[in-house]
Amino acid sequence: MVAGVGVEAVEYYQEPVTVRTQFDQAKTPASVAVIATLADVMDVDPVELDTLHATVDSEALDTLVCVRNGTGGDVHVTFSHEGHEITVHSYGVVTVTPTPELAAEECERKWEDDV
Repeated sequence: MVAGVGVEAVEYYQEPVTVRTQFDQAKTPASVAVIATLADVMDVDPVELDTLHATVDSEALDTLVCVRNGTGGDVHVTFSHEGHEITVHSYGVVTVTPTPELAAEECERKWEDDV
């Protein structure tokens, strides 16, 4: 479970700080998986995030990355939201990585806390 949404797997990578979530597209729309993953990464309740629709048309996103029987290859969409780069793949994977600006801010904050 990620932010109350059932997902199949969650992986955390240190460099760069990336979270990869695999979700079942038959049960969870891509847009919901994005918000759940981003909320988990930011350690906030999903309702505290800016609406996804402010950045991308969530219905179009769900349609674009929906698994298509009989077609080959991956369709993926990449966009920025809440200071993170998000990529959604048609095989049911969401990756979330802080933008360089956000990563620099976090690094600076940690340095100031150490001083």
